[in-house]
Amino acid sequence: MPVESTRILIVDDNAAIHDDFRHVFDRSARAASVASLDELERQFGGEPALPAPPASYDLSFVFQGEDAVRAVTRARNEHRPFACAFVDIRMPPGIDGIETIARMWQCQPELEIVLCSAYSDYSWEDIVRRLTPGDRLVILRKPFDPMEVRQLAACLTEKWLRGRELDERLRSLEARVNAEVEARLSERARHEEEQRRSRRLEALGQLAAGLAHEINTPTQFASSNLEYLAEVLPILGAALVEQRACLAGIGRGELTVAEGCARADRIHFADVLAEAPKAVSDARTGLMRIARIVQSVRSHAHLRDRDCLVPVDVNDQVRSALELAHNECKHDADTTIELADIPRVMGDPGDLCLAILNLVINAAHAIRDQRASCGTRGVITVATRHVGDQVEVSIADTGPGIPHEIRERIFEPFFTTKPIGQGTGQGLSIARATIVERHRGTLRFETELGKGSMFVIGLPTQGTRAP
Repeated sequence: MPVESTRILIVDDNAAIHDDFRHVFDRSARAASVASLDELERQFGGEPALPAPPASYDLSFVFQGEDAVRAVTRARNEHRPFACAFVDIRMPPGIDGIETIARMWQCQPELEIVLCSAYSDYSWEDIVRRLTPGDRLVILRKPFDPMEVRQLAACLTEKWLRGRELDERLRSLEARVNAEVEARLSERARHEEEQRRSRRLEALGQLAAGLAHEINTPTQFASSNLEYLAEVLPILGAALVEQRACLAGIGRGELTVAEGCARADRIHFADVLAEAPKAVSDARTGLMRIARIVQSVRSHAHLRDRDCLVPVDVNDQVRSALELAHNECKHDADTTIELADIPRVMGDPGDLCLAILNLVINAAHAIRDQRASCGTRGVITVATRHVGDQVEVSIADTGPGIPHEIRERIFEPFFTTKPIGQGTGQGLSIARATIVERHRGTLRFETELGKGSMFVIGLPTQGTRAP
């Protein structure tokens, strides 16, 4: 708001005081006075300095405190607030100046106030106790000098204008800071999402060789049985044809019953019938194993939107994670599964599967490191349970435990104790981000040197039971 239109409110129950303020702030009268002084200075041979034009104020007058409060409220609502108010302390029969100021500040806290009084109605201590004025209140004794009034008006309105300008700058700075923070948070969220996706693809890449082996074994198993069936089916067909021919020869009298039975026995028809069902069953077992592995990979690799959380059966994700981790675990540890009847949780199935998978693989690697020195197989125990308002998934291993000096760092991104090229240090950090930040859950661990470690995932329940 420009200085020329700065608004001042005069609150006094005396109309003569209103006239005094009009005269004090009359620009034409002050301009004429300045001109006469300039003429007098010229007569004495001096050169007058060019005076600054008198400030112009938009004056408003009210007689009672309640009217003043309404005027301040209305001006604020119209976005044309007052910069300064001159308030009389005595205004019978309405509220006095102290109460008026208190109520005006409730509406407009930054309003500058000049309290005008000819009497010592209140001590300064009383005023401070009732108003807590800070630097917004000045006392002016009546009768006042016009120069004092103009000086107070000029100083207080300038102070108000500068404060308003500072508030605008602070709001602008705050908006810029908020925009910058929002942009950085958005960038961080994008980066974390990219990390999750990258880690998921990396995990699938690391498991690709093992999965290929896992799929190759039942594939060969099924293939060998199908090859056997391919070989014996022609034999079975020939046996049926030969048996039919023997029966026909007996019927036509070309063969005796003994000769026909002897020829049929040479076909080993019973042996073929005994082996074929077993071959079919073995082939089906191999194909079912392949189907389970493929289903686990599809479930794990499914990428959902980061905000798309759905009811999830945690037990299913545990099974999928163990299926994917089978090749990492089978050479060094036995796996024990203890799945309870638990409610569903709101989550991302792929992310939860990845978090569990990372913890299972970490357990397998810990046991592998220990087995290199002691040679004994370890045990990985994965369990689910319902505790209060959480579903918990625990992954325990019989590895060496976590050393004291690194326990506070294991969730740090890129922190790893593995040799270069054997670990990225992102598995636990991404698991923690997935569980704690995205799913509003908890991730804690318990460990004891020489006995192993247990990581416990806690997920808020949705309240419905998993089938």
